[in-house]
Amino acid sequence: MPDWVVDLPAAGGWIELSASEPFEQWAAANLEPATGYLGSSPISAVRDAYCNPVFDHAGKAFYLFGGGHTDGSLNAVFKLDAATLKYSIAVPPTPPSAYPPAYTAPNSPIVYPSGATNGFFQAAETLTDPADTPYAAPFAAAQSSHTYSAMSFVDGKLTLHYGPVRDADVESGTWTYLDQNTYGPQLVTFNANYAEAVLQSGTHTANDPETGKAWTTLVAGDAGLNWRNSVLEIDPTTHTIENVVNAAWNVVGSSSIVVGGSHVYVFTPTAADSTTTITRGWRFDKATLAVEHLTLTGDLPSWPKDSPTQESIPVFYDGTKLNFWNYIVDADRDAFFRVDLEPASGTGTEADPYVLSTERDQRPVSQMPAPALTYDLTYIADWGVVLFLPRASAKLWAIKL
Repeated sequence: MPDWVVDLPAAGGWIELSASEPFEQWAAANLEPATGYLGSSPISAVRDAYCNPVFDHAGKAFYLFGGGHTDGSLNAVFKLDAATLKYSIAVPPTPPSAYPPAYTAPNSPIVYPSGATNGFFQAAETLTDPADTPYAAPFAAAQSSHTYSAMSFVDGKLTLHYGPVRDADVESGTWTYLDQNTYGPQLVTFNANYAEAVLQSGTHTANDPETGKAWTTLVAGDAGLNWRNSVLEIDPTTHTIENVVNAAWNVVGSSSIVVGGSHVYVFTPTAADSTTTITRGWRFDKATLAVEHLTLTGDLPSWPKDSPTQESIPVFYDGTKLNFWNYIVDADRDAFFRVDLEPASGTGTEADPYVLSTERDQRPVSQMPAPALTYDLTYIADWGVVLFLPRASAKLWAIKL
């Protein structure tokens, strides 16, 4: 067990890990090339712009990929070794010298002088027109993108399930799968009303370290595809949607999803007047996909409606209970809302849902900076801790449960 884990007090509060280094500072000093990337915040956008790192449970490492839109064009994949607290570059960025002239902003289409385009930065193997070859990238690569919390990590590969499906192979240091619309054609085989479109903004993935499955929310997103309100069972190694799981109410872009033991839990917030609260949810058995309905009682996390920095509420499973983290509310940043998964009453049906009790667990007050928009906290079960990067300009923080 790493020394930093041993030194954390049990049942204490959030503690800044002084041995760590701010991500933005490290990346600025170690990127090659160091400059030339586009956007309002090319480096910090990797963490701060609608992005959430993904955890490799086997290798005990986080991987960061993000940016996009107007925030940043830096498309490297970064690794954070959870044991040593050190960063490295797992997949190098496309150098700005390889940006075609039409690529003038992080959300620009990638179109080469001849008009060639396939949605990604291309290497010399596919750029055959002499007008394009001066802009050949070292290897085919995805452009930077928001990720929400829609990444999984299996067998040495980071897979982004939102938008065009992309695999980054962190062992070879290259992108090994790039496809404009992997899931759309599969979705219509389940229901024609889903439409052949990529997965939309607000997509959220719960990664299952036991099975390798990526349980991914299917949401309407910016395209307004309102039939999309379910959960997908995805095998990321084959990019295959194996099942679509439905409940009685919609899964939306602000829904939280987490694997807890033999079940996958989904919680959709309820908005009333000026406040958003977690009051209801559902779960399904990973093996049988049987659905059960849930109602939460007791201490419930709530936050200002339409908060620009809390689209969903992070939730993690600690082996016995679910833990909500209401980070946007200053008074709640040092508390967890712990859900007892043993029903107090109910039968799990839509008419008579299981009633689960929630209790606020107050921890010592910390000085953690206000996090950038975040979607998940990852509980490292072998160590009994949560390791967290609040924002690109911050050091790492951790808490022992």
